[in-house]
Amino acid sequence: MSFWDARFLWQEPMLAALIAGALLGYLGFFVVLRRIAFMSAALSQVSGLGVATAFWVGSFAGLTPHEATPFWAAPTTYAFVFAGIGAIGMSLPTRSRRVTPESVVALAYLAASALVIVVLSSPRIAQEAHEVGDLLFGNAVVVKHEDLLRLAVAAVITLTLHGLFFKEFLFSSFDGDTARVSGVPVRLMDLLLHLSLALCVAMATRAIGALPVFSFLVLPASAALLFSERLKVVLVASFIIAIFCATFGYYLSWTLSLPTGSVMVALAVAVWLCAAAFRAVEKAR
Repeated sequence: MSFWDARFLWQEPMLAALIAGALLGYLGFFVVLRRIAFMSAALSQVSGLGVATAFWVGSFAGLTPHEATPFWAAPTTYAFVFAGIGAIGMSLPTRSRRVTPESVVALAYLAASALVIVVLSSPRIAQEAHEVGDLLFGNAVVVKHEDLLRLAVAAVITLTLHGLFFKEFLFSSFDGDTARVSGVPVRLMDLLLHLSLALCVAMATRAIGALPVFSFLVLPASAALLFSERLKVVLVASFIIAIFCATFGYYLSWTLSLPTGSVMVALAVAVWLCAAAFRAVEKAR
């Protein structure tokens, strides 16, 4: 069966990859601008922990990854709750001089990474552990209809929020002190931005996996910055690069029978290397 003949199988996963790529490429602009790449990695891992925990909790109710799950047991619900709590916790200023924001982010990343392994090692989800692992690392090629809908809702919410406060997000990202003096509620803007990031990370993790989510939050925007220094160009380029890597990566993984997430990440890395080479040539002139 050719790729086109099998479109009834890949239409929804491809659409999910497109939406996730577009969202993460856009949000990656702020991630790179604010230099919070490690925070995005921690959120991806915390969101993955939420997905694994959802399957562990669902095992007590006899639920499996292959069937529809109620809202209270949905992996996306747990992913958003975990990521939301993580985003709030990592956004709060630390009261102790001995505890830096970087150490809090590192703690969240390491704790989530360790707990994911612990949860997946539970005998209760031994049969689903491989599938859950595929979901976390982006090797799944099937996306449930309800997960696609939740991802689309997250996209609408995020785009609406950023449409209303884009200037405030941009101003506080560039110069928080000046924005604060100008009357911009910087702390509120930071919280809203991080919560929108947590929402999209949670929904996208369930759709394409934690590893591609982290890569799309960092690599497309980083590559775009190497191509250009104009903000509008960087924003548009990051958006396009992420969509290309997500959709074309899915196509290559399908036709070549390769792990989906790994191919997406490899494409993003290849684009970044091309951008770095382009930057080096430009400087050499």
